[in-house]
Amino acid sequence: MGVQWTGEQKKVIELRNRNILVSAAAGSGKTAVLVERIIRILTDADHPVDVDRLLIVTFTEAAAAEMKERIRGAIEKELENRPEDVHLQRQATLIHSAQITTIHSFCLSVIREHFHVIDIDPGFRIAEEGELKLLKQDVLEDLLEECYEERTEGFLEFVEKLGSGRNDRKLEELILQLYEYSRSYPQPEKWLRQCAQMYAPCAQGQPEGAGGQNLPNTPDAADAQDAPEPVYFRKAMAQVKQYLADVRELLTQGIRICEEPDGPYMYGDMLESDREMLEGILAADTFAGLYERILSANWKRLSAKKDESVSPEKRDQVKALRDQMKKLVKDLAATYFYERPEELLEDMESSYGVMKVFTELVIRFGEAFAEQKQRKNMIDFSDMEQFALRILTEEQEGELIPSLAAREYQEQFAEVMIDEYQDSNLIQEAILTSVSTVGRGKNNIFMVGDVKQSIYRFRLSRPELFMEKYDTYDTGDSDRQRIDLHRNFRSRAEVLDSVNDVFRRIMRKELGGLVYDDQAALYPGALYPECSGMQAEFILADPADEMLLEAELSDPIRLEAELVAARIRKMMRGQKVADGASGTLRPVRYADIVILLRSFTGYVEPFLEVLEQKGIPAHATSKTGYFKAQEVATVLSVLRVLDN
Repeated sequence: MGVQWTGEQKKVIELRNRNILVSAAAGSGKTAVLVERIIRILTDADHPVDVDRLLIVTFTEAAAAEMKERIRGAIEKELENRPEDVHLQRQATLIHSAQITTIHSFCLSVIREHFHVIDIDPGFRIAEEGELKLLKQDVLEDLLEECYEERTEGFLEFVEKLGSGRNDRKLEELILQLYEYSRSYPQPEKWLRQCAQMYAPCAQGQPEGAGGQNLPNTPDAADAQDAPEPVYFRKAMAQVKQYLADVRELLTQGIRICEEPDGPYMYGDMLESDREMLEGILAADTFAGLYERILSANWKRLSAKKDESVSPEKRDQVKALRDQMKKLVKDLAATYFYERPEELLEDMESSYGVMKVFTELVIRFGEAFAEQKQRKNMIDFSDMEQFALRILTEEQEGELIPSLAAREYQEQFAEVMIDEYQDSNLIQEAILTSVSTVGRGKNNIFMVGDVKQSIYRFRLSRPELFMEKYDTYDTGDSDRQRIDLHRNFRSRAEVLDSVNDVFRRIMRKELGGLVYDDQAALYPGALYPECSGMQAEFILADPADEMLLEAELSDPIRLEAELVAARIRKMMRGQKVADGASGTLRPVRYADIVILLRSFTGYVEPFLEVLEQKGIPAHATSKTGYFKAQEVATVLSVLRVLDN
């Protein structure tokens, strides 16, 4: 096709018969490489594969449509060179029915083809979000009313400990939150009961991270004294040590300043003493030991020695760093060590009954909600995944194994390809693994993504699935191989250098799940014409800036908008950019500029107003939800009044 692929891209395109994880950096040509891999699979001289024997899962419907269109275009281009090729002609026909889809669309197709397996009416419909919201509320209210009528001791204790006292809104929120979270697990009811079991006396285990399959161990009383600390102690200890690692970074920074020529050298001994104390705390291997050491932390007074050669600014900087360190440790003690470990353990175990009631309430809600949806013959998005998993797996000795239906899909799909893998969750992992041949000893899963671009934790994605493979797959030739695409073909070196500089400083294993080292950094892959003024900038909003004296400086958002407007006007006075089509330099246009905001609400109107005042054409598209529309909110308010 005339494209010069890099060595890493060639591996992605050409390697077969293995599980492959592609860590594809932003702008690395991921989609082009993926399409080329698919075309090579379809046109392999020895073992050509039909396009409908590939399962290609993308994150959005738009991405799936774009992928299908690009593959169709690539097939047609091949046909121009080989118009008599019957196999290619067949692919041009099959592409329209190929499984290039989102995970939910794939699950929906599984359900429609095997509805009889789970005894569901084939005429079901997909529920609308508003309808589901109202139905959930009705089911919750009925459930809680039923529980109040039962007046069991456990439920009343649950209400007393977790309710707000005025109404049941807090309880409803808790039940809904835990219900939604549990639905991202392959066996939600089993996982919920395991969560409650963690609070049981002497419980040492935890729900299995990859799917919640293993029940906690509960040692006999005779063994309890020698048993390891409970899992919540181990988790708390890991979090505390993570925060203490941040304290150590501050300490190292302070020592470095003390060692500078005009640094406050007289503070060096005290900071070294701090470091020795901190290392002692970090060396604790039990939660109880950590408790004793962190509460006995002794901060020595900094030296009062005066020296005119020492920079006052650096002296104050070290003092501020040390005060920050002390506050962090104090906050840790208040958050995690407010009582002795044995008292904390007693409190946790005393919550066992409440947590059992809580999780059983969530299970009861799920059952009642499912019953109402079945009565209305509708399903929601989480049902698609749960129903598909029920069709594709069966339980054997506590573990999920592929069902007969899954084995049929295994025969159909030569390869399972997953795009944006960093945004997969546990149940999606189980579904896609079940239709692969991995369980039969033949690796055929191709995963591509970038954990640095994982932003859907709030939608219950599990980037740790990506990182587990990133850390364990071999970079050399292997049946489970990792390939890193570092080169960015989208941005100038000036942009990439600035991005690397920032993220090398802030991204660590504890923050972001990845060490931003040479393996994670971005490298320029495209050549751009030389042009001045391309350096990346960090602009800080300073109320004292002369160009903003006429702005309403009391409003920080408006202040930021004024700065952006001023920078745009400066760019329009001679700034040049590389044209996307020709690659040549031309004057910048307003249409070349995009303003990315962290939040739409509260920012868009001030920005549009300021830009309009400065004569800068701008456009923003609102995506306000249905229930936030004024007319809908008004009707809902009227209905609430009528209801009571």
